[in-house]
Amino acid sequence: MMHISRRAKRWLCLLALVILAPAARHFLPDDANRPYTLRPDQVGTAATGNHEERILAAIDAIRAGKMADARATVDAILAEQPNYRLAHLLSADLYAMRAMPLSTIGGGAEQARQNQQLAERLADLRKEAQVRINYRNMPTPPEMVPANILQFAPEQKYAVLVDADTSRLYVFANQNGTPKMVIDHYVTVGKLGIGKQVEGDQRTPIGVYFVNKHLPRPLLDKTYGERADLYGVGAWPISYPNELDKSDKKTGYGIWLHGSPAATYARPPQASNGCVVLTNEEMLNVAQYLQVGATPVIVTPKVEWLELKQWQQRQQAARQLIEQWRTAWESLDNQRYLNFYGSRFLSPEGQNLTSWRLQKMAVNAGKQWTKVKISDLSMFAVTGPEPQLVTTFEQDYTSNNLDNQMRKRLYWQVENGQWKIRWEGAPINEVRVYDPKPMTE
Repeated sequence: MMHISRRAKRWLCLLALVILAPAARHFLPDDANRPYTLRPDQVGTAATGNHEERILAAIDAIRAGKMADARATVDAILAEQPNYRLAHLLSADLYAMRAMPLSTIGGGAEQARQNQQLAERLADLRKEAQVRINYRNMPTPPEMVPANILQFAPEQKYAVLVDADTSRLYVFANQNGTPKMVIDHYVTVGKLGIGKQVEGDQRTPIGVYFVNKHLPRPLLDKTYGERADLYGVGAWPISYPNELDKSDKKTGYGIWLHGSPAATYARPPQASNGCVVLTNEEMLNVAQYLQVGATPVIVTPKVEWLELKQWQQRQQAARQLIEQWRTAWESLDNQRYLNFYGSRFLSPEGQNLTSWRLQKMAVNAGKQWTKVKISDLSMFAVTGPEPQLVTTFEQDYTSNNLDNQMRKRLYWQVENGQWKIRWEGAPINEVRVYDPKPMTE
């Protein structure tokens, strides 16, 4: 905590109470006509649960006027996590109540706001508290399934889904092909939000990526020295920029899932340079589900939740799309086959749609028959204003003059209301040798 005068602390406590109070509602108990003071001799009962559940319980207790319970809960949290800044803010509020009675809120707000740096820190804490409260108030029904995870490949045991809108990370297990939520945690994303375009823009990329490395803390210490503390318990790089990002000329590097500095239990919702950041204990919790080279990390503006029947229909529609593409290619029907490719299509070699069409028609002209088999299919989607479908599979292609097996990935985007292929080729950068950079994004 920064060093400030006792008078300033008092005004900041008042401002903090304003921040945490809901709009058009007093922060104090309903009987707000009497001054309320938290007496040092009052003994409360600490809430139980994980740190997030308890910090929310403390806020609830303050709003309900159960200040002693709030004090006991906050003290218990700080005894375990002495660097939890939101808990320190609540602690300051509660200590202020011991110093003076509070019958009205907000008298010192304008004076406190004169310190811009402090106001920014308080605003960050307000955002963190509000994000956590919003999530608690809008729980995901247990029977709902994300439209972002449509099919696991057989080797994929888990998938990570990041909802940038709610600052939430979910881990889903492959339960006989259906996503089953295992855990979820609060996360931090880029300072300037999402939609990464260029190196250094402090945004988190939107797309489907894969965990391609584990950087344990000892390696980070060796590479970055004291700066390694930024990544906490370790880092798990993901495959940004992916094939579509490169096709779209997006730049940057070093987008990681990682922990938090030792002096900071949790960071504000938007505070990283583009990485997805968790508390250290929660990063370790997530890490046990990460398979290097296999686990997808889907970062989406907002998760689309579906009932199981709706999800099954969405999955079936995606499977039919792939099957229609496969049979059109196998049939040597150029018009039907090439209609699956969008106007913005670009091959790994840089061919646009026109040159791609000419090449494919020339190749097919020399074919008497073809067989195309697909196996180990995975399907993951980005939902929101710019939807994206990413399909990866093992392809076995045979014809009268060629026999070829490869791993293939198709990126689909919506064009004129229909799914069209935007990029097609062999996956790259799913697993790569770590090449240290001066600093990550």
